[in-house]
Amino acid sequence: MSQEVAEEKYKVFNDCVHGYIKLHPLCIKIIDTPEFQRLRNLKQVGPVYFVYPGASHNRFEHSLGVCYLAGQMIEALRRSNPDIVSDYEKLAVEVAGLCHDLGHGPISHTWERFLSRTGQHWKHEKTSIEVFEFLIEKNKLQNEIEKYLAPVGKRVEDFIVLIKRLIRGEVQDEKTFLFQIISNKSNGIDVDRWDYFMRDSKQLHLNFSFDYRRLLEFCQVLEVNGKSVICFRKKEAQNVYNMFITRADLHLKAYRHHVVEVLEEMIIDAFYFANEAGYKIKGKLLSEVHKDVEVFTEMTDHILYNILYSEEPIFDKAKTLLRRILCRDLYIIVGRKNFSSEL
Repeated sequence: MSQEVAEEKYKVFNDCVHGYIKLHPLCIKIIDTPEFQRLRNLKQVGPVYFVYPGASHNRFEHSLGVCYLAGQMIEALRRSNPDIVSDYEKLAVEVAGLCHDLGHGPISHTWERFLSRTGQHWKHEKTSIEVFEFLIEKNKLQNEIEKYLAPVGKRVEDFIVLIKRLIRGEVQDEKTFLFQIISNKSNGIDVDRWDYFMRDSKQLHLNFSFDYRRLLEFCQVLEVNGKSVICFRKKEAQNVYNMFITRADLHLKAYRHHVVEVLEEMIIDAFYFANEAGYKIKGKLLSEVHKDVEVFTEMTDHILYNILYSEEPIFDKAKTLLRRILCRDLYIIVGRKNFSSEL
């Protein structure tokens, strides 16, 4: 596989967080598809942009960052054990990092909460897998994938199954650590969080105090309770603690900022009113779009403005709410209550 790759050029991106990052040619083929380019028009932190003017970054650059960090993590693990991850597995992890957010809806996590309001339990990870499969099929990338797998005797079908499992975080006991790189469900220390902690902090001009590069220098795979897992040197405990402090600060100052929560409620109400009034995209109600992957891949944050600029009087209730957001005529918080941790 490495000989084939050597004959092609990796592409270099100048990223505002990681600097110059180099991505595998197969990742470039995926990036250069309409389904992936859609991520350029999905705000990473949704309604936070209405509070922090710098929060204009999108899922696109975050996905590139996760892909890059996934490769960096594997190279770090290889330094202590060169044979622990094959090139085949490394490429699968990088592609999974690249594609893990393909299933996000408009205004990011706000879309999940809108669908919850309509009585549906929907998570973007499931749709990420559906969009990934659709992207491969529609853009005829099977032959491109096979070009890198044939020299090492691997099947395209198995490669795609592995990527889907990595996106889902569906752990394999024999190599548990591979499933902790993108989405670590055991302790929350993974490259997805590293990227968005740093990216969001930079864009929102908030300070962060953890250093992922040190964590990469002091990580390796060890056997714990019969499983191979990613571990960090004890002396990095404070660095890990600072990572979670950064997460708490971002939630307190940005994601769960009281004005952001008000804005999110207003956007959800606007989507709900538009949906109740029969707003459709290619014949699908807003609350049903996620069930048709082809229609879903054509929907971005623009839907908010499509509703706002609609000339149909039937959508006036939703349009009025969106105008209120733009005029800063927001809902008023009449009371707050902190619940105990037991709840």
